[in-house]
Amino acid sequence: MTTLPHTAPLALLLAALTLLSACSSVTRKIDPEPTITSAGILAFRDICLKSAPSFAGAETAARSYGIVELTDAGFAKMGMDQDQTLGVQVQANKECAITTPSQNDSSLTQQFLSSVGKFSSTPVAQSVPARITLEGQTFIIMHDRRGGEAYVMLKAP
Repeated sequence: MTTLPHTAPLALLLAALTLLSACSSVTRKIDPEPTITSAGILAFRDICLKSAPSFAGAETAARSYGIVELTDAGFAKMGMDQDQTLGVQVQANKECAITTPSQNDSSLTQQFLSSVGKFSSTPVAQSVPARITLEGQTFIIMHDRRGGEAYVMLKAP
């Protein structure tokens, strides 16, 4: 049996550490997508995004969120759930908006943009207002936090 010089274990350890550091330098940290925690953003996805570009199915989708009836206000249809915590406004072929009370969550805009990005055929900016494309039509999206949360998409002129 051959014996290794006393420096062999050290050399093996250094070789292992070199390989380990080479492997770890190849990986990089990827920021995870924000998890959607807002009922307003989920409602926006299901009511507005899934019914775009015409918003024809928005009224039916709103019912699954407890918005039983949309009232025709002449320029758009509007409705609220029973406890007034979720509102919807829809104008066929033009706009769809969801409103909720203010939430103390600084990640809401990023959650919103992440959700919208799954539907847009073009890249979505990381700030609002932003332009998106759905089925070849361009929309402007906005998250307005003044006096509550408003998630809006308007057909671009």
